[in-house]
Amino acid sequence: MCVKSLTTAATDAGLNALALDLDSQRNLATWGKRRNKEGMLFPIVKPINEQDLEEELRRAEKAGCDLVIIDTPPGKNTESLAAMEASDHILIPFWNDQDAYEGVARTWKTAQQLGKTASGVLNFATPNSITHEITAAGVLKGIGLEMVPVVVHRYDVHRQASAMARVAQELEPNSIAADEIRKLWGWLDQRLQLCTIAQLQ
Repeated sequence: MCVKSLTTAATDAGLNALALDLDSQRNLATWGKRRNKEGMLFPIVKPINEQDLEEELRRAEKAGCDLVIIDTPPGKNTESLAAMEASDHILIPFWNDQDAYEGVARTWKTAQQLGKTASGVLNFATPNSITHEITAAGVLKGIGLEMVPVVVHRYDVHRQASAMARVAQELEPNSIAADEIRKLWGWLDQRLQLCTIAQLQ
């Protein structure tokens, strides 16, 4: 959800954005193909293998790409490690679950070993409840990982939009779900100074 939504938000902001799908399930790439069939050419989504990542990133830089977001499979694997090594910043989506928290801690430890900055974003939180947010904030504080101040809640519009090859901000632009994505994009944009960089190029 985050990769689709954020890459679309970046495109809407006028950036040349690319989403790379390193996950063998290819859910992101399949979503991108459905968009292409309906005449929606942006954001650009490409399925790639770990061996092609370095070359693909070189192509993106040569093409003047402002932002590349890499979708990786969950868990500890060579694809995720390759993506982390190539990244300027690592965004770790997670939900309120013990296994998820353990995964976040492992990813954060690897990021530190690689000398990378990282942030955790709470995903699939229960609407109208702050319990998940309080728990997540405590866990991330305990391991010293920055928590994104925007929480993405489990609204059905995300599922509906994905099935239609869209994202929440396209299907229901005035919804709470869409507003959360806009705020998440705003945070990421400011965190990485993306639009400022794009305007200077």
